[in-house]
Amino acid sequence: MIARHSLIYVGSRGFAAALNMASVAVFTRLAPAASYGTYLYVLSWALVLYGATCQWPKFAFFALYDEAREPAQVGTVVRILGGTLLLAGLGSVLAAELGLVPGRMAAAILALACGTTLFEGATEIARTRLRVGAVAASVMTRAVLILGLGSLALHLSSDPLDLAFAVATANAVASLPAAATIAPMMPGRGSRAEALRLFKYGWPLVLSFGTAALAQSLDRLIIAKTVGPAGLGAYGALADFLRQSFIVFGEAIALSLISLAKREARTGGMLAAEGVLSDAARAMTLIAAFGAVFFLCFDDLVVTVLLGPDYRAEARHLAPVLVLASILMMFRAYYFGQVIYFTRTSGLEAAAAFATLATVAALSLLLIPTFGAPGAALAFAGGQSAACLVLVFGARREGTTMPLPLADMAGIAGIAAACGAVNAGIGLMPGGFMVPGQVLRMMLLAAGAGAAAWRYDVLGFAGAIRHRLAA
Repeated sequence: MIARHSLIYVGSRGFAAALNMASVAVFTRLAPAASYGTYLYVLSWALVLYGATCQWPKFAFFALYDEAREPAQVGTVVRILGGTLLLAGLGSVLAAELGLVPGRMAAAILALACGTTLFEGATEIARTRLRVGAVAASVMTRAVLILGLGSLALHLSSDPLDLAFAVATANAVASLPAAATIAPMMPGRGSRAEALRLFKYGWPLVLSFGTAALAQSLDRLIIAKTVGPAGLGAYGALADFLRQSFIVFGEAIALSLISLAKREARTGGMLAAEGVLSDAARAMTLIAAFGAVFFLCFDDLVVTVLLGPDYRAEARHLAPVLVLASILMMFRAYYFGQVIYFTRTSGLEAAAAFATLATVAALSLLLIPTFGAPGAALAFAGGQSAACLVLVFGARREGTTMPLPLADMAGIAGIAAACGAVNAGIGLMPGGFMVPGQVLRMMLLAAGAGAAAWRYDVLGFAGAIRHRLAA
């Protein structure tokens, strides 16, 4: 089951990542850097609004899910999500009435928050119930619609708000495949007891997710107001590309394996889940190590192919720090951050969120005025590091530690580093950056990743193949 679920999630996320990278490539060619930066500014505020109002119910549902109470839990969480959307709408109207943001921009922020809530809520419920096919269909549909509708919006108008409305529509429509799996339970009555259980577990998440969303977006918000929308366009385009390239695969691993680990923990305790969690740690290390080597070895090629001319010089300058920040973000969100599902309280997430916000804010104020966008990247990396430390030591105090197979992780990183050294050596040879040399470098990197996956039995594929051959 682990291999099947992981293959479906990784396959669908890989397909979506490819189309999302294509979306970045198309959008950065259709929109000037300033326009794309304005869209990212609107998106950042939408994520803050979503995190502060609509994000917590899906995490509380996943943590407290019980098959025996499934109809009541689903009916209750759907109603809670509806209430959070109403709260988000009231907040947006108030911001517009007070003149904090223009009315049309407030509408775009609300539309993005609503679309994200519909998509994330439907897919979270479906993946908690292990409906992997429906989740994969929603993920792939969203990627197709964002590329199609977003490109159409920018082709017809260069207005960044039109792009925001297009992306919001794509999220809402893409939620339908996952929502179809829970539609039979939606007419059911909500449960006051289930609502109280969800609120009791989730109330710390209301503040922590809002804080975390602000921490994740603070660097972009500060860049937009200091460096300007054009600077944010280049910074955000590269950061989004990195997230869609190998960070998305880390998310896919978490979506598949953490769900299985949670089920194992419900029946046999944390000890029963350690094997699955260790598999997740090895898989994320493989993705992080070889993804980083790939991007650092082929950054010129990737940036030239995927980003418009206005974005390339700044993107190359930011690449190393943003690679590090993206890796830290992956482990913070999709491995160490998952510990809240195995503890008795969600307060640890709140502590990590506050640590992230405080670190990002302090480093941003120190670094951005002097270094600009590179300073923002360093601040973001520092915030993710602080959160990881809080989650690791906090989980240890709670008596629930996410397992880390350090020897295997070091071995995977060592193989990746060796591949990077060989690739750098080929690049120093005459013709190393010509087409044959580039193909050879990519083949060596792919072979190294395959060898590491086989040696450390990442996701159990090597064991499954050996078992089948032995039979």
